[in-house]
Amino acid sequence: MNAYQKLMANTALFGISTFGAKFLSFLLTPFYTRVLSTGEYGVTDLLIQTGNLLIPLASVGIANGVIRFGLERTSNKCTVFTTGLLTMLAGFFLLLLLSPLLGRIDFLSDYLWLLLLYVLMANLHSLCNQFARAMGHVRLFAIDGILCTLLTIGCNILLLAVFRLGITGYVLANVLADGITTVFVFLRAKEWRYIRLSALSRGEASRMLRYSAPLVPTDLCSWVINISDRYLIALMISSMANGIYAVANKLPNVLMTVSSIFTSAWQLSALSEQPKEEKERFFTNVFSVYSAVAFLAASGVIMTAQLSTRLLAAPEYFAAWRYVPVLTMATTFACLGAFLSSVYMVERRSTATLCTATLGAVGNVAGNLLLIPLWGSMGAAVATLASYLLIFTVRAVHTRSMLRIRWDLPKCGTSVLLLGVQCFLMEGSVPLWPFCSLLCFLGVALVNRRVLWSAVQKALQGRIG
Repeated sequence: MNAYQKLMANTALFGISTFGAKFLSFLLTPFYTRVLSTGEYGVTDLLIQTGNLLIPLASVGIANGVIRFGLERTSNKCTVFTTGLLTMLAGFFLLLLLSPLLGRIDFLSDYLWLLLLYVLMANLHSLCNQFARAMGHVRLFAIDGILCTLLTIGCNILLLAVFRLGITGYVLANVLADGITTVFVFLRAKEWRYIRLSALSRGEASRMLRYSAPLVPTDLCSWVINISDRYLIALMISSMANGIYAVANKLPNVLMTVSSIFTSAWQLSALSEQPKEEKERFFTNVFSVYSAVAFLAASGVIMTAQLSTRLLAAPEYFAAWRYVPVLTMATTFACLGAFLSSVYMVERRSTATLCTATLGAVGNVAGNLLLIPLWGSMGAAVATLASYLLIFTVRAVHTRSMLRIRWDLPKCGTSVLLLGVQCFLMEGSVPLWPFCSLLCFLGVALVNRRVLWSAVQKALQGRIG
């Protein structure tokens, strides 16, 4: 199996688990928006996102080191897993010591114990499933994704619809799902065999931490870009406005889900040993297909924003559709920037990932503070778009000094222009805008037709590029 076939096989496997699982969760949006008020949904969103902020901080991002060094053929797997586990437990202990400070935050005070459990279970789950993936248990990793989502859905229905636990039930469902699947992966992959204190090595631990630590503030910057606008909307406008904005993010997140599927498989392929010239050709071919799919999918999400929002959310959330087009464009650039970050991963340049993410985070906060008072929630969406566009542009220029990915600028530029026109037509409610939006979608498909058709043909033949 060559590099392209392996990438396709892994992407398909992760796609079956992740996309199917995430899609089921996505379809529950109407359920969530009916059992939780706009205010409750806004608080729940802030609570979950705060947990997502604490997850990399409490673990020092060690899961990144586990997958990166676990994939190296020469690494000691016992050293990798034991170092990851002890680092994660030590970080959580420090979080416990600092938890009284978190309890002083109003919306966290009543749910502090739940928040801590959420962080602990999420980190344990991430450690175990990333190590399983590094060890080559790709099918187990995929099954874990399906099982976790099914458990999350089942527990949510039980705790929200039957026991009526509201915000507590929503968070507890995630805790239970992560906890059960952690035990499943740990036992199925027999990971207890890799816990050996005698295998600890100061040198290896130092290498893992030097790689992982810069990715913690990187995750923090990503959190700032994705979530700071929600805090500022809740502060400057209202929790109800934040609840509507949170629903608006659900549709663009479909793109991010697809991107994460690919990224999971791409990490396994990007680290393969190849001559530089062959690696550059490999990255160029894959990025050409990846960007074409991203542009076409984004255009489809924008075109169906009103219909999707009406189908997937309660009537009081319908206004969320207005933010979908701009947020979808932002997510598209986030996906393209994430691909370029794989160059930094290959080159072990995690500090470059940090610097570019920091630049975007600073720009996002500044944009939010400037634009939310002027345009409300739409200002937050525009600030998010600007920050991801900035990250993508900087990475596109900087990575060329490491790995020269050949760009088809006319194709990319035309696709972006058509997406921008599509957004403008919808936001302005221009006469016949649905028809014009369809034309833009067809235009994106036409511009990328050769790449997409070639990819389909070669996929049917069992290869790409």
